[in-house]
Amino acid sequence: MTTTYAVYQSWSVFYVAILDTFGWGRAETALIFSAAALVYTFGSPISGFLFDKFGPRRLFTIAAVLIGLGLVGCSRAMEIWQFALFYAILIAGGTVLTGFVPNLALVSGWFDKRRATAVGIAQMGTRDSFLLLPLIQLAISGFGYRNAYLLLLVAIIIINIPLAQFLRARPQDMGLLPDGGARDDKEKKPDSGEMDDRIVDREWAATEWTLAKAVKKYQFWAFFTLLAGGGFTFIALINHFVAMLTDIGFTAEFAAGVLAIYAVTSMLGRSLGFVSDIIGREVTTTLCVAMMFFSLPLLLVTKDTSAPWLLYIFIFFFGLGGGLNSPSFTSATADLFQGKRFGTIFGTANMGFGLGSSIGTFLYGYIYDVSGTYTLGVIITMLAVFMMGISIWVAAPRKIRRVGRKRQ
Repeated sequence: MTTTYAVYQSWSVFYVAILDTFGWGRAETALIFSAAALVYTFGSPISGFLFDKFGPRRLFTIAAVLIGLGLVGCSRAMEIWQFALFYAILIAGGTVLTGFVPNLALVSGWFDKRRATAVGIAQMGTRDSFLLLPLIQLAISGFGYRNAYLLLLVAIIIINIPLAQFLRARPQDMGLLPDGGARDDKEKKPDSGEMDDRIVDREWAATEWTLAKAVKKYQFWAFFTLLAGGGFTFIALINHFVAMLTDIGFTAEFAAGVLAIYAVTSMLGRSLGFVSDIIGREVTTTLCVAMMFFSLPLLLVTKDTSAPWLLYIFIFFFGLGGGLNSPSFTSATADLFQGKRFGTIFGTANMGFGLGSSIGTFLYGYIYDVSGTYTLGVIITMLAVFMMGISIWVAAPRKIRRVGRKRQ
């Protein structure tokens, strides 16, 4: 996930270089990523289905090839439609096939008792990729954005394709059970239908969840809404972050460095996934939402380069809250809809994330083109964060399975 998302999320630094090269408007250039986010949106349920059907080895290998072809294409693109083809279709398509949805399905199948802890560690790969952004920015500055794309191609070839060959979809494929159990263990088997002491709603937990059943539940749509808010909050804002900072006088290298700090704080948040296993999904997500909501106004009061410390405070709490939020709500989704079709279910819910990313990225650019400022975009982001906090309580995973100290 580190190399995959380094390619996908590097748009924020390539965005500025492409604007400088071609002189296109921000809204129309942002449409390239908006198109990519739409591919991510509608590809999410497909990626979950394909993971359930073919497993990670074949799926992730094909995904790496698609990303590689997209990088070659972007290094030669001259028109917006060409970037849309290579970045929005090939790179985004490869990302969704080897990214968040299939990896969550993979890890959730291997861990049950400490699911949020495991998911948080795995999802560090979606944020430690930001640590590479300063290096990518240096490559762009030193060798041009076209050659920087080719350097990313090398990373995909030597990392993603070999690592994919070591993965297995489920522990049962290796004669094991989740959490390191062996088949001859006398412990209860999660797939056997027996009820453990975490279950509150036994009828719900005994259900063999399919997509058709899940979409009839308001809990599914609560997660869809939460993910839509997340897409707007994290992807749309971050995609314009470098441009936002360069507008007020900071260098692109400084902005990329701040994103590297974001990566560290977000990774820290993900490494604290065990907090969700202790105090519960709803409380953890609410704490995360509060950190993000109250840090966003710092972006609005940063008007020039005289107070960079405001950006450091913002990025610390925004990254920490966003990082911890991810394993919490994704584990909550698995708490409700775990089973053999979880990849398909979560992939469909993750369409909300793609829609939020697509609409938000374009809207940020449109707001800037019309008003000359990102202020309204940040305010809308605060509303999206607030919506995320409401959604987790509507989904109420605690009413299905207890976690952490609430276990009896």
